[in-house]
Amino acid sequence: MTIVTEQLSTIDPTHVRDVMSKVPTSVTVVAGQPELTGERAAMIVGSFVFISLHPCLVGFFVSHESTSWPQLNKATVLGISILASTQKQFCRKLGKKDADRFDDEFWTRGNFGAPLATGALASMECQLENVTPVGDHAFVLAPVLGLSASSTTDPLVFQNHEFSGLLPR
Repeated sequence: MTIVTEQLSTIDPTHVRDVMSKVPTSVTVVAGQPELTGERAAMIVGSFVFISLHPCLVGFFVSHESTSWPQLNKATVLGISILASTQKQFCRKLGKKDADRFDDEFWTRGNFGAPLATGALASMECQLENVTPVGDHAFVLAPVLGLSASSTTDPLVFQNHEFSGLLPR
């Protein structure tokens, strides 16, 4: 077995993005409404992962540079919506910092009070359990309080710097 004792060289971030763009990524929205401020916040996440059945746990990574996460981190319950292929425009709207992200036609309130994207492939409400720094991101671990799926079967994915669905048209 070889043990590497020297520090790894720095890899150009642009090259990493180009290489990793080949891998399809689900497009997920994390939203919340902290009780103290009452101001809803939302962000797009490309690193959502299912972790465990018992207990039911999910997770995602958030950049240390996120401007939405400090507000979301104060919410008691987070809404996580896995977007459908029909939600490209909604996703683009959420990606704009100055857009009205909470036009009521795009949102519904979950059983535990979290904002959920209307028409999403799947939605869940979660509580924050742990936030762990990892590199230039933090890993968020969240137990699931409740979840549902729509009849939609085509997820929105991001691959090669573009949004698309998985099913043939």
